[in-house]
Amino acid sequence: MIGDPTRVRQIVSNLLSNALKFTRFGRVDVRLHAENDRVRIEVCDTGIGIAREAQARIFKPFTQAGAGITRQFGGTGLGLALTNSLCEVMQGRLTISSEVGFGSQFYADLPLPCHTPALSPKPLQGKVIAVTTASSGLSELLGNLLPTWGLNYQRFSIDDSLAGIEPDLLITDCPECLFGLRPAIKAPILLVTAYGNFMPGDQVNALAPLQQKARPLSRKALYQSLQHLLQHDDDEALSVPPSSQPTEHRARILLVEDNPVNQLVAKGMLSKLGCDVAVAAHGGEALSQLEQQDFDLVLMDCNMPVMDGYEASRQIRQSERWPDLPIVALTANAMPEERERCRAAGMNDYLAKPFRREELEALLDTWVPLTP
Repeated sequence: MIGDPTRVRQIVSNLLSNALKFTRFGRVDVRLHAENDRVRIEVCDTGIGIAREAQARIFKPFTQAGAGITRQFGGTGLGLALTNSLCEVMQGRLTISSEVGFGSQFYADLPLPCHTPALSPKPLQGKVIAVTTASSGLSELLGNLLPTWGLNYQRFSIDDSLAGIEPDLLITDCPECLFGLRPAIKAPILLVTAYGNFMPGDQVNALAPLQQKARPLSRKALYQSLQHLLQHDDDEALSVPPSSQPTEHRARILLVEDNPVNQLVAKGMLSKLGCDVAVAAHGGEALSQLEQQDFDLVLMDCNMPVMDGYEASRQIRQSERWPDLPIVALTANAMPEERERCRAAGMNDYLAKPFRREELEALLDTWVPLTP
């Protein structure tokens, strides 16, 4: 189908993975534009950029922008070629605009029908200030959304004085600024920070009322946080996140994945589903870990540097030491022939990236079901 949501998710995931891989500093943005029955997905980064002469061949398999790219950043050169193929299958088009040293912009134009516009959320009330740099993604997000939600919004730079300012809420992405800001600001604080970099509990309590949210911050998550914080709930409710119920131990999983972001996301999902997770960055590391520990399931990325998932799976099966160990392929390739290639390498099942938690849970139910 032209509008297959799985293919759209894979296009966005592949472009994001590519942007994150080559962006050591700065930011990566995703934007969506809809007009008539077409949608443009933009993925823009502030990474290393691509030389003009390399852009003409960047969508061909096994091509990267320069000879040193694979050595420095890893990867196989298949991601953009696959993404281009997915766009063509959907009767769309993938284009690029880039300059060395100034980042890249990828545009996926797809013939997707535009649905009824989303309902406008209930207006919010209050004065919100942000302490962040003008070039930050947070600044752009807040400036675009908060005025449309009815809020009195103003941005301040990190070095600006807030003397005499009495907001209903302060938002910042600068945790090191908070202890200097808190004496002058009595309002609740929303700290937007990288996933895994939350402030420890003792610091949160010292700065209460404070709530932390992980980047990237979706429109819905931001609105819900603002709605909650502007109600002036009690300090304890704002500063202490609700505890989650402990999940029953389920299985020990070996996650074989070279992309750090994919590692983080998959490990987080698996942990919430009750799994202990060990991570290997390529097939060679996976074989080494299998020699040292017992696992109930292997989640195997297919395209990795050093040793890919196909070769690692073949060696696992040829050794005959783990005949009953389930191996599940993780791949962004949605083409029908990919499933057969995975099975031929000895893999038992297949999970297309990006996957959702519900899809991962269903896979675990099949291969490592909970015992009654």
